[in-house]
Amino acid sequence: MPFIFRGQNLDAILGDPLNAANSLFSIMNAAEPELLQGLRTHWSKHVSTVTAFQGWRPALKAFSDITGFWGTTYSDHRLAKVLYDHDANATAAVTGAQSAAQFLRDFEAARDEAFYVFFQATSVNQLAGVSFKATYYHKDVSALFEQRRHSKIKAVVSRRVIETAQIMLRILYGNMNMGWGSIYSTRTLATTLLLAQMHNVALSHYQSHHTGRDRCYNQSAVAFTLLTFSHVVAQAWVNKGYEYNEQRWYSFWKLLGSLLGVDTRLMADDHAEAATLWNLFFARGECFGGTPAPAPTVLDPNRIDDDLWNGYDVQPEANLLQWVPAFIVTQLRNSLRWGKYLTGF
Repeated sequence: MPFIFRGQNLDAILGDPLNAANSLFSIMNAAEPELLQGLRTHWSKHVSTVTAFQGWRPALKAFSDITGFWGTTYSDHRLAKVLYDHDANATAAVTGAQSAAQFLRDFEAARDEAFYVFFQATSVNQLAGVSFKATYYHKDVSALFEQRRHSKIKAVVSRRVIETAQIMLRILYGNMNMGWGSIYSTRTLATTLLLAQMHNVALSHYQSHHTGRDRCYNQSAVAFTLLTFSHVVAQAWVNKGYEYNEQRWYSFWKLLGSLLGVDTRLMADDHAEAATLWNLFFARGECFGGTPAPAPTVLDPNRIDDDLWNGYDVQPEANLLQWVPAFIVTQLRNSLRWGKYLTGF
């Protein structure tokens, strides 16, 4: 059965690399290839200076370094203008905004909503307890991590999960230097593009023994991975009756995916579409176990490789305390909704 979403057969793009022509990643690469190459070089230099831990190389410093780059090269304001100056129609088709200024306003609102949602206990529990392991449902994601030996070592997996969380927090916060952020622009776009280049360098050579595809790191794998964060968390909020801005939440994930190079045809605009996509990935054999699809918020260990399941762990680290001030500010800014979060509807 074909993978049909919004009336389009997407079979032909599922195994493609992360450079969809309609993605913000590709638009930026066409507009300013030296920026993408510079980020790729930045990542490669970082890797060459980091000592591996059980075969895993920490990535966080490469992302934190961006906060120390002065000037406007990596600013969201400049990069948004680059996108629209190069191809306003293609960029607007992704963002839904007709100008760079409007895009930045919309993106800021979406990012702020995602930051608020991420920082609640329900979300943290889902992300740590469900989302990361749920990525292993996907056949190509599983094939990728089965080949990476450190993915079965709890100490490494825990560090990798915490690091991923910190990279996401940097994207959500704008990756500004907290002491000087008020005098230069946020750098969410550049930080996400660096994440894309990190994955392109580190993961593009793995082949999938489950599907026979030339690459594990492909459109299908990343689109599903994004669902395990966006849809799983949103479903947990829906189940509890908590209030969140659905349009802004899914807009953030769509823009994030597009910056990673995901085809817009594989990303949901709202919760109903996300649920449809979730079911499609299982019904069309992209994920293990077939139908019915597992409930998004409850893991099914029978669909996950035993070694990956047993190797998963996450332990809090002290370096997360640096985000406490941002947490407090976020709660104060959303105090009215915070009350609804605690009490439900």
